[in-house]
Amino acid sequence: MDLTPDEDGLIRRARHLHGGGDDSQLRGAKRHGTVVRVTRGVYRPVEPDETTRDPDFDEKYRELVVAVAGRTKHRVISHSSAAVLHGLNQLAPDQRRVHFYVTGGGRRGREVHLHEYALSADDVTVIDGVLLTKLALTACDIARQGSFVQAVVVLDHALRLGVTREELRSITKRFATTKGIATLRRALDVADTNSESVGESLSRALMIEWCDIPVPDLQTEYRDENGELIARVDFDWEGKVVGEFDGKVKYQKHRRPGESVTDVVIREKLREDRLRDEGVTVVRWVWDDFRKPAVLRARIRKALARAEVI
Repeated sequence: MDLTPDEDGLIRRARHLHGGGDDSQLRGAKRHGTVVRVTRGVYRPVEPDETTRDPDFDEKYRELVVAVAGRTKHRVISHSSAAVLHGLNQLAPDQRRVHFYVTGGGRRGREVHLHEYALSADDVTVIDGVLLTKLALTACDIARQGSFVQAVVVLDHALRLGVTREELRSITKRFATTKGIATLRRALDVADTNSESVGESLSRALMIEWCDIPVPDLQTEYRDENGELIARVDFDWEGKVVGEFDGKVKYQKHRRPGESVTDVVIREKLREDRLRDEGVTVVRWVWDDFRKPAVLRARIRKALARAEVI
């Protein structure tokens, strides 16, 4: 019997057996590498041209969320599980369990985390047949559970995806007495749509916490005497120092048709040279620099001091 997946791309054992199949077919498909197990009783077909490497972490977790959500029609997917369905950026999310809202009986198990709260109809939406919390509530839930830096990352992106600050403030009022509300409020006060990636939001949140580093302007444009755009920079201090976070996403995003990543790197180098010709100090950092934040802080502070910004 053909192992035809459901509309969400997953093969469910219960439906397979109901249609006349048997377990030996699933075991054989798994043994031959044509399906992989997502969770108990749920499998994903392997495409013929798929590589043997593990899928991206978020995609793997998304499959788990969809699979577990298919076991119930009453629970509402929430928190980091809803975020992955919304495509909402998170920093170091805990993706060991699938999160749900339930009206009673909250608990944390091996595979699921049930959060007890009575949602209204306006709190929920449906994506790919899965019932989940709306984007604004999802972002606020994650912000309340995490650190200030994690909260800034998720709220920045929620605003970029179209959530209004009024929506977020309304939810903040509803959860005024809950754990983590102070973190949510503080992060919402500084959330900014001009942070265009997780790395940029993380950088800005750290700068806010570093009292000796002035909070920079974001996405400042530099032009030459003819009005030609030289660069649009991530962070700017008084037109004297600029900061650039270099993540893989940036180089992929800025690739032009037919360009390689190397071509983009070379173009970025020329762009940086033009900024220096304008008398601007450029400080760059990458993901590995966040492993030693004190060192990054000292580098930025040194550049700002030399340029007499501080």
